[in-house]
Amino acid sequence: MKNKPKPDFNREIGRRLRLARITANIRQNRAAKLVGVTNQQIRNYEVGYSRVTAVLVAKLAQLYQRPVGWFLEEVHLGDEAKADPAAGLIERERIVTKVHEELSDRPG
Repeated sequence: MKNKPKPDFNREIGRRLRLARITANIRQNRAAKLVGVTNQQIRNYEVGYSRVTAVLVAKLAQLYQRPVGWFLEEVHLGDEAKADPAAGLIERERIVTKVHEELSDRPG
């Protein structure tokens, strides 16, 4: 009997942190400054490289105006699109950022 793979909780919590930050319209460097960590630490939390503490989740939840439980509630992997209607938001944010950067580089 094969073991069922365990969900990667660091990655899932990080995905939710990123989604909450983007929907709150807060950049990584601003979030980092407001909660007292480096921009690199925020990035590592969001991609799941580093485990985020409960205290930091609480601070970020307050900053992003989300309940703490939203970051920790169980979501079955593979059902994210059903559970999270904003699943495509991250890709849209990348496109908007790229267009904004291109427009701001234009003279005049």
